[in-house]
Amino acid sequence: MGRLTASRSRRSQSGPAAAAPPLGSGRRRRLADIGAAEIQVAERLRQLRLEKGLTLAALASAVGCSMAFLSRVENHKVSIPIAALERLAAALGVSISAFFENQAQHVLISLCRNGEGRKAVLRGPRGFAYEILVGDKKGKLMEPIILDVTAVPKTPLPRPHSGEEFNYILEGECDFLYGKQTIRLRQGDAVYYDAAIPHGVTTVDGKPCRMLAVVASRDYLFHGDLDRLINEGGALPATGG
Repeated sequence: MGRLTASRSRRSQSGPAAAAPPLGSGRRRRLADIGAAEIQVAERLRQLRLEKGLTLAALASAVGCSMAFLSRVENHKVSIPIAALERLAAALGVSISAFFENQAQHVLISLCRNGEGRKAVLRGPRGFAYEILVGDKKGKLMEPIILDVTAVPKTPLPRPHSGEEFNYILEGECDFLYGKQTIRLRQGDAVYYDAAIPHGVTTVDGKPCRMLAVVASRDYLFHGDLDRLINEGGALPATGG
């Protein structure tokens, strides 16, 4: 009888502790297993997906994974492998570094003083010199640059890329190649076009020419990585588009 009482006593003491965990405690444990960096990646994934106007189902189909998996990633329930992150970056038209940007430093306005833009060269050391006018804002819908058409000794072949483009001649003149057309552009002239058609520019008798080129794409968000669009989807106006 004493043993039975003791047994009942032990069950009464251990019973509540052995009961099912409180609702939601499993989720808290799962969240505890997800690090701050992984949560940031999940939040950026959701933001980029919404910026592109994609549903979970559409993005999942594009990268070859289940909608349920993407939903769990965005809700911080599971982490995402690097290989899957690379496929997501490609589907969203961004570099993989876009998932790790600090949103606390989100730029609402960007100012570039005369001549202070980041300088770079398209297509190798003998390519077109250009100046990025908005270098500190990420996830841009367009990328404005100033392009030195004169810098390339040999005219590159016209090439396409996704999106649209606007060119405005700041100085000098050039021949604008668009499909089978050749259009002479002079200072103050502007042209807006579908960049999916092969296009390019060439100098006139080697004279100086500088242009403002604004590249925009519905399929690509710019993160200071203009070369990626040009190398994977074509060029700028064979310089700028």
